[in-house]
Amino acid sequence: MKTIPVLLATLMLTAWSGTLAAQDQGSAADLYRRSYAAESKGDYDEALDLMKRVHVPRSGGYVLHLRTGWLLYLNGKHAQAVVEYRKASRLKPAAIEPLLGVMLPLMAERKWKEAMRVGLAVLEKAPADFTAQSRIAYIRYQQGRYPEAEKWYRKALEGYPSNVEMRTGLGWSLLRQNRFKEAEHEFRSVLNVAPDHASSQEGISRIP
Repeated sequence: MKTIPVLLATLMLTAWSGTLAAQDQGSAADLYRRSYAAESKGDYDEALDLMKRVHVPRSGGYVLHLRTGWLLYLNGKHAQAVVEYRKASRLKPAAIEPLLGVMLPLMAERKWKEAMRVGLAVLEKAPADFTAQSRIAYIRYQQGRYPEAEKWYRKALEGYPSNVEMRTGLGWSLLRQNRFKEAEHEFRSVLNVAPDHASSQEGISRIP
């Protein structure tokens, strides 16, 4: 007869554990909700603090690390952002998004070589990834390697011919090579559809 109280106790414990798990899930969802709300108001400290209170699941918390990395980047804490993005990448080695994420703080710190390596790693996984292509183009431009920047801007434009930022970048890459006629063509192509585009306006004003 002693087995009945033990059985009841086991059932009660199981139910209680299930309730706690549901509460934990609800609490995590609420913390995420409040974190997004804080981010939308530009309160990155509050958004980060809320993420710190999320319990890391047994799966390792991929999304938590990814979001924490993003918020740290927005908050200007670039070294910490790299750490969080790399944690996410280790949890999901095939994923592209944490690699794209880690490029942001590296580029913000002007660590062009490191960012370039990461961008090329993305393209090994996804050869046509537009974000990686566009960032590599920007990196090469910032390094003063204008012919290579031109190549990458053209590659990005193959998939997205209407992207005015990529076309403007191409225009500037050509301008830096003193290929004025070609640069003017690209800037005018942008201004025909986006007449107030400041960078293309500036670019065309510099053509002799």
